[in-house]
Amino acid sequence: MAEFRAACRAAEVAEGRGRTVEVEGLQIAIVRDGEAWHALSARCPHAGGDLGSGWVEDGELVCPLHRWRFRLRDGRCTTDRGQSVHRFGCEVREETVWVAV
Repeated sequence: MAEFRAACRAAEVAEGRGRTVEVEGLQIAIVRDGEAWHALSARCPHAGGDLGSGWVEDGELVCPLHRWRFRLRDGRCTTDRGQSVHRFGCEVREETVWVAV
């Protein structure tokens, strides 16, 4: 069963941007979209781009390498409908971002 682990400080993630962190040996992109926080696998399935270096547009995380797009709500790719990235549970407690791994 997944347990929440501290990933980073909330202040380390800019609004509309991502940040890659390592949690329990996993590379995870922490993304801030307004008041909502999301955690997705950090590696783009297309060419291995770092999704944590991406940005948010219209509720989707954009990969900086080739601009593939992933819905924040479920990790589904809207560029190539057969692709997706894993979505982790994510919440902020006392200025710390926690991820369920």
